Amino acid sequence: MKRFLIVTIVMALCLFASCSKGETSSSTQTTTTAAAPAATTTTAAATATPTATAPQEPPKETAPAAVETPSSAPAPVEEVKELAPANLKVWYSISGANGQFFESQVKEFMQKNPQIGIELTYTGSYADSATKISAAKLAGNSPDIIITSASQLYTGEDEDFRIETDVLDADFNLSDVRPGVMEYAKFRGRLAAVPFSISTQVIYYNKDLVDKAGLDLEANPPKTWEEFLEVAKTVQAICTKGTFGFDTSDSKWLVKSMLYQNGNDIVSISDDGKITPLFAEDSGIEVAQFWKRMIDEKIMAKSQHDNAENKFLAGKLVFIAATSNRISKWAESVQFNIGAIEMPYFDEPCVALGGSTATIMTADKTKHDASWALLKFLLDTEHQTAYALTTGYLPIRQSSVELDDVKSYMAKSDLYATAIAQLDYATAYTHFGEMGSMDTYLTFALDDIENGTDPKRAFQEAQESLIEDLPK
Repeated sequence: MKRFLIVTIVMALCLFASCSKGETSSSTQTTTTAAAPAATTTTAAATATPTATAPQEPPKETAPAAVETPSSAPAPVEEVKELAPANLKVWYSISGANGQFFESQVKEFMQKNPQIGIELTYTGSYADSATKISAAKLAGNSPDIIITSASQLYTGEDEDFRIETDVLDADFNLSDVRPGVMEYAKFRGRLAAVPFSISTQVIYYNKDLVDKAGLDLEANPPKTWEEFLEVAKTVQAICTKGTFGFDTSDSKWLVKSMLYQNGNDIVSISDDGKITPLFAEDSGIEVAQFWKRMIDEKIMAKSQHDNAENKFLAGKLVFIAATSNRISKWAESVQFNIGAIEMPYFDEPCVALGGSTATIMTADKTKHDASWALLKFLLDTEHQTAYALTTGYLPIRQSSVELDDVKSYMAKSDLYATAIAQLDYATAYTHFGEMGSMDTYLTFALDDIENGTDPKRAFQEAQESLIEDLPK
């Protein structure tokens, strides 16, 4: 348990930054409480544990039973026809208007299931959420559901894979969920959560600057990183001093995509769950060397990733690799025209998935059934698609792209159409307990490369550091 807390705190400092750019940290929690059968709503200041408004006393927690792993050909799970009364605590890290829309969907579920009371607590950014969830878990006071980045770590570390059985529910329609997206909810190769707010990085560009350079990227986008580098140089050459050709708001997320594109799996998992780092192999060093080229050729500024979005919005950056959930936000707020291209590649197209997952932590069977019913409701085609279109996240179901609303939105938004297209070759990077440490070492390695360290040495030192942290 101590090792789990340490690992998660590390993730709070680094791993969650890969998507926490999309969620704004706040010191205020909104708590929506529904005590079955009546529902009430309150707003409270942030505390370690939110105070419910006179909820019914939920059934006492029981110790979790041994987790059974489904067989290779499991029988379909019977649908729960009638949900027993239960009160649930749901912690989520979905902020602002996105969080409000999420709350509205939960309220819709409660209206249809008045015997289920739900207390909603916004836990802040991904980093803040990690700290709060870890503390609650250590104290034996975990919520029933968590929706945050890498939620599967909290159940997977305890070898709690009950959700493998839940998703066999015929009403969930597992076959409709994009395979790569489902992989994103796994822990060491086993399903420990379900995908929720899913995103990829997209290459956005200042269309006004690109047009001024005489390029038509809609008709002739760069396919490879070599082609992209030349395009970035061309546009940068006609820009004012201090404008750079390219940057990313999340270096470790981008480098994961680049590693996969170059045939590097980052880590491997043996049949017994052992993690072996691979990013310092030759295919990984090649990526590190290309990263150095972008600095040496002055296309990308040194150590400016935290400020990349501000520079792009100020017109001082031509291209940026940033999360796809910026689409809805930037479409109405920027002072110039924005375009998007699919991410360039080395050997083959690939983008690493990001975003949040949802998992069930309660050990109580009645509350587990109610929790699964809520997640199943939120992730059906109708509600998950509405959530995606409203928030700028991406639909996880293949059936979503056949809906008229999605087709209409894609026709109006080239940015969203580009992000959807990338889902066809999106890849989930491996989640494991020390992943936060790996992200820290990769971030440090890239920063060292940007400031003069030999790429091979930087990646080798990062890999050696990760090996030291892995279980022996």
